[in-house]
Amino acid sequence: MYLALLICLALGVLIYKQRILDAKGTTLAVLMGVLIYLFAGLAWLVLLLCFLFLGFATTKYKYSYKKELNVSEPHGGRRRAINVIANGALPTVFAGLYYLDSSSTFFLAGYLASVATVTADTLSSELGVLSRKNPVLITTFKEVPHGTNGGVTLLGEIAGIGGALFIGLVAYALGIAPLELCLTSSLVGGILGFNFDSLLGAIFERRGLLSNAGVNFISSMAGGIFGAGAALYLLR
Repeated sequence: MYLALLICLALGVLIYKQRILDAKGTTLAVLMGVLIYLFAGLAWLVLLLCFLFLGFATTKYKYSYKKELNVSEPHGGRRRAINVIANGALPTVFAGLYYLDSSSTFFLAGYLASVATVTADTLSSELGVLSRKNPVLITTFKEVPHGTNGGVTLLGEIAGIGGALFIGLVAYALGIAPLELCLTSSLVGGILGFNFDSLLGAIFERRGLLSNAGVNFISSMAGGIFGAGAALYLLR
């Protein structure tokens, strides 16, 4: 318990000083980190941190250019508590469920898939807006301006798939699960999850019926369930 707290506090200081999260977001992230460490171990925490730092790096990549296009994250790319909840709540829940039943492939795969979803979604969004071609709306395939909720680009799709694959490979390297399980849950969950995010954005967020955080939360849940279900079905 004390080791987990010390590790997460040290990471929290780094996260706050690097302006990755604001004060409330950092506090919440530290709490989630401690819980994940206690529920499932250091490797699971490291995997979530990979998402956090990779997501921040892609957010800051060509940030000035994104700002000129009016598609950059506000507050200099610094995320808030609501973003931490939207992206970290489901992985924390899956880790808690795994603690209650460590023999469950579904909960393990759900964790991997939910982390893959938020990673893929972040990379797709942050790199997709740099596409030279205008995005198309996922529901109609008609061109829309950059930054339109539900807009997708080829660059964004490739980045999202790469993010999901990255999580699967890192999970395997960390020894969390066999390669087949890591790749199946991460790729299926991540790819379906981040495209489901775009679908929700086009149908609900674009009309003001859901916030961006709400869309992220629901898509991470969907991605987790998609990935876990695929792992159980394909690897049975």
